[in-house]
Amino acid sequence: MSSIITGYEYDIFISYRQKDNKYDGWVTEFIDHLKREIEATFKEDVSIYFDENPHDGLLEIHNVDKSLETKLKSLIFMPVISQTYCDPKSFAWQNEFVAFNKMASADQIGRDIKLASGNVCSRIIPIKIHDLDATDTELIENEMGCRLRSIDFIYSSAGVNRPLKPDDNPDKNLNKTFYRDQINKVANAIKEIIYGLHPDEKKRTAKTYRTGASDYTPDKSKRVPGSLAKGKKDFRTVIISASVVVFLVIILAAIIIPKLLQKTKSELSSGELIKKAIAILPVSNLTGNPELEYVALGIQDDITGKLGTISGFNVRPKTSTLQFKGSQEPIQQIAKKLIVNNLIESSIKGTEDKLQIEMRLIEAFPEEKYVWSSTFIQSWDKIGDIYREILDKIIDGTKIKLTSEEAKNLSIIQKHNPDLLKACAKGRYYINRLTQEDFEKGVKFYNEAIAFDPADPLPYIGLALGYSTAGHVSTVASDAANRAIAYARQALSLDSTITEAADAYVVLATKSLYTDYDFQATERYLKLAMELNPNIPMVHYHYGWLLLVSNKVDEAIAEFKKSIEIDPIDPTFVSNLAGFYIWIGRYEEAIPEARKTFELDPNNTMGLWALGSAYAEMGMYNEAIETHKKGIAISPDFEHGLGVAYARAGQKDKALEVASKLEKTNNSWYAWGIAEIYATLGDKDKAIYWIEEAYKQRTNFVPWFKCDVYYKPLYNDPRFKEIMSRLDFPEE
Repeated sequence: MSSIITGYEYDIFISYRQKDNKYDGWVTEFIDHLKREIEATFKEDVSIYFDENPHDGLLEIHNVDKSLETKLKSLIFMPVISQTYCDPKSFAWQNEFVAFNKMASADQIGRDIKLASGNVCSRIIPIKIHDLDATDTELIENEMGCRLRSIDFIYSSAGVNRPLKPDDNPDKNLNKTFYRDQINKVANAIKEIIYGLHPDEKKRTAKTYRTGASDYTPDKSKRVPGSLAKGKKDFRTVIISASVVVFLVIILAAIIIPKLLQKTKSELSSGELIKKAIAILPVSNLTGNPELEYVALGIQDDITGKLGTISGFNVRPKTSTLQFKGSQEPIQQIAKKLIVNNLIESSIKGTEDKLQIEMRLIEAFPEEKYVWSSTFIQSWDKIGDIYREILDKIIDGTKIKLTSEEAKNLSIIQKHNPDLLKACAKGRYYINRLTQEDFEKGVKFYNEAIAFDPADPLPYIGLALGYSTAGHVSTVASDAANRAIAYARQALSLDSTITEAADAYVVLATKSLYTDYDFQATERYLKLAMELNPNIPMVHYHYGWLLLVSNKVDEAIAEFKKSIEIDPIDPTFVSNLAGFYIWIGRYEEAIPEARKTFELDPNNTMGLWALGSAYAEMGMYNEAIETHKKGIAISPDFEHGLGVAYARAGQKDKALEVASKLEKTNNSWYAWGIAEIYATLGDKDKAIYWIEEAYKQRTNFVPWFKCDVYYKPLYNDPRFKEIMSRLDFPEE
């Protein structure tokens, strides 16, 4: 029986290891159920090739060319992926999976097809019946050139990893999957491919289906992940009836267009640009060499940083995207979690000095589709040109409009010593591993980079960032902050115009704001950082606190919200907005922000402090005390909040007990919190004492004591005013 599509022997070729069918006939049972599901899904008969030979291999003979040349000429290949299937020595793997992948990539349709809906469908539909070892997943992904996306039939529980059965209870399965639903997903996936290519209009939906893409011609010697194989001819277009068109136009005019106009009008009136959110996912290392992981991380870092210079993008920081490294989650699910519609998915193959970067731009909604897919050959001496080419394709694919200044800056290709670039990439990789041994190894690589070219600012910026963010694991932890400042200044003295200089400005701004209380310098550093890269969330976070020093409350809130807009899944920024509302006495606004924090991190201690503090100020004392206790059980950082809650509730003895405990810790961090407890209790002398201690210790919050709502009883106290007069506040 031939395929529904002319030129193919079968519609479906099912590949499996006989080992997975011997014990209980799972594969045979699966195929029987699938056939029945297909009969209920298709009007036509669909042909399936299934080798029932009890040994691995084909029924007739083991002459691959003769026995497989017709049977592998199938429209769809369905491997049953198991713990035994991923074996390069097995017949099923080498002569079925690998052979079909090669054959399909070179035939008239191509392995990956683009439908009119924008979806990209692979003609390989993996059925996974076991959770795989990492090496097995890597083997499949290396062969396919993309992440493994499968329809899973897996029953998983404590110590159990077996194929899903029709009578398995989903509630007892960690995956919560219904066997019947999974069978239906397989049938629908088959239907999408077959009807997407079917030349018979009567059996197709009211859409135009075409094979391939009009703007992409694959190099068939390379299986580029997500490449869209161009078909030799287009099938006929189904014309939607005029009445349907009229109806759609009416709906568009009456509902959608006014909303778009209203949105555009409001955005234009507020001077806001419509930004596109984009995430650069972790780069898959498919080289087979784990030592090249530094290259994969470096590419993600570099592309993220360079895209960050474009004002039309909201670029998710690497800190938020790294959680998806090696993830098997569907793209749309990842996009929802990152709150983006555009994602960059990529991988590397080859050797250290000649890498093949395979990259694709994906639009996640309303349906997942590849906007483009390309291969770039990296050489360290031409990396600037390669990055420029990648950026051009991303900008074109997302239709982002550049400002004239951005276009000018992106046209400048920075030239660096290739050996220096390689050493910097290794230095960044090892420092970020956050162990003392790796930190020192990273410093060594940065010093090697400096030796290659002492006038290049890149290694100094890397060391400034390393000591400022990870210096606590170095052998000179006590001096890490000073070293970070020195390296940042050295980098800026060499070149303050490159994109990476933004990070050096952030290092300087952090010290000038929270330690030196130099507000003019802080503003200068932060504005320069924003000019170079408006997509660093910490810049807007710091700028928000700086604005509060000048009592520019609404502008400060806007900056905090910008940091959340750039990185909405990092609880740091949401919880700090909640804390900011507490600081200025806007308790009701703090509550929803604190609750948003818990959606990202249920155990976020600052979010719990903000919520407990809001409850206390609103008279909900029991709720406040319980919330603070929950936070303290996780970390004692905000234990003073419990003391304030006791004071508000009239439980003076318990409030004093908390204050006494914190006083004995001899930790300058708690000084401002102890002062809040005493100020709430009405003990001005002790409150002033601890405010003075906080100033002497140069703790972070001193400049903002003047707007700390808990210090309101002290605002007119001459001693409080004198302490605040020591700070050179900017004009309000």
